[in-house]
Amino acid sequence: ITEKTKVSLMEEATANVTEKFANSKELKKAALNSAIEVIKGGAGGGSDPVKDAFVQFFKDKAAAEAKSKDDSEEKAQRAALFAKMNAVAKSEGFYFEFDDSGKPTMKV
Repeated sequence: ITEKTKVSLMEEATANVTEKFANSKELKKAALNSAIEVIKGGAGGGSDPVKDAFVQFFKDKAAAEAKSKDDSEEKAQRAALFAKMNAVAKSEGFYFEFDDSGKPTMKV
């Protein structure tokens, strides 16, 4: 996963969790009670509702991605990787470059 993708996922997760908590008094109350319990030095009395919301978001996202047949992002990352490798090969004076399939080809 690229840094850009990681940042995008975290922004999406944060927006999703924020929306859930903004619209649910029960979630707000559970989060506040959990935080107060931790501040008092307790064990938290169970799980953290905020953490649970983030974990659930990523589980749902992973399930949706597993069902998806779109591999355009992987193809774009692969092409970018080959472009970087070819740039290094050219700048170092190598006598080869990588084609679209990833095989090295001689450049004489």
